[in-house]
Amino acid sequence: MEELDELEDIKLYDEAKKDNEPSIPIDNAFKMIEAKRRKAK
Repeated sequence: MEELDELEDIKLYDEAKKDNEPSIPIDNAFKMIEAKRRKAK
């Protein structure tokens, strides 16, 4: 089961890389999400 999960992760990674969209560091993404949550309150 763990190997299937890993293969799925690899597949999703490969698909994301094909898009060539700009990426941001995960820490920045979390900060953006938290800021949106605070504004929604």
